[in-house]
Amino acid sequence: MSVTTSLFLQQVSRLAAMLMPPPLCRPLRAAQAELSRGLHLAFRLASIHNRAVVLEPFRQATKGRISLRLPAGVRWGRPAAVPLPPNLVDSGWWGGRPRPITVMPKYRALANVWFLHHGRQTLCLRLNLLGSVELLRYRPLLGVWIDC
Repeated sequence: MSVTTSLFLQQVSRLAAMLMPPPLCRPLRAAQAELSRGLHLAFRLASIHNRAVVLEPFRQATKGRISLRLPAGVRWGRPAAVPLPPNLVDSGWWGGRPRPITVMPKYRALANVWFLHHGRQTLCLRLNLLGSVELLRYRPLLGVWIDC
């Protein structure tokens, strides 16, 4: 009886380990932290100076603009094999290069979606008009997006 119980517990443990997401790779964790810091700084500066602040990749930081730098190996965009998250399927989001996010005072923002990927791991940052951030992670094994 104890042998079958032990075997059953081993199988359940393997199944649970397979379903649980592996930790994000180090470059994507760093990119996630950079996105969080950039958004926090943009909202803070917009509130303090009572004017819009633009958060964008690829450009040099200037007055009213914050530039994001990604770690080596992390790429912008959504790989072709990764489907859109369910809440974006009917949104008309077309993908491609990330567009700047304009953050305004009182925690308002122009909505935008950014995808980042490294190897098989993909993140989706979605910012709505009220400034709330949704960070999703794609699970290739299950073919679903989960909260990060």
